[in-house]
Amino acid sequence: MAETNSVQMAKVLGAPNAKLQPNETGGRSRIMFGQVTSVAGAINDTIYFGRIPGGSRITGVTINNAAGTASSTLAIGVRKTSDKSDAVPAGLSAATAINAAQGVSALTGSLVNNGQTYITPYESDVYGTIAGAATPASPGQLIAVTVHYVND
Repeated sequence: MAETNSVQMAKVLGAPNAKLQPNETGGRSRIMFGQVTSVAGAINDTIYFGRIPGGSRITGVTINNAAGTASSTLAIGVRKTSDKSDAVPAGLSAATAINAAQGVSALTGSLVNNGQTYITPYESDVYGTIAGAATPASPGQLIAVTVHYVND
């Protein structure tokens, strides 16, 4: 029976063997949590949820929201903190329906889907983009985002 080595085990078993990064073994699991208690956002409005340090491996995204407007979605993206460049609007989570109250795992973005892993190359902002339909004007909508990552 054949066995394939992971990228990390190939490093360890190689000659000379390479040291694994903290985000590959022995690193600390951390979270970035951001919550808005009442947002009445229009289509293409953004919500700045928080920051993640450079060198962090993204391992999960959770969206937890109150009921909103039919057809309303939220995508979670990242951008460079220092100058807001290199934005990937749906990098961590593709457009996720936020019309019904829920708590969902949403690690579906273009940087992390299809078996990919993403390591932040620099300190990164985590932000959401509203699409599909505006969120409710009154009393607004409660939205919380948790990004799980491994670092140092």
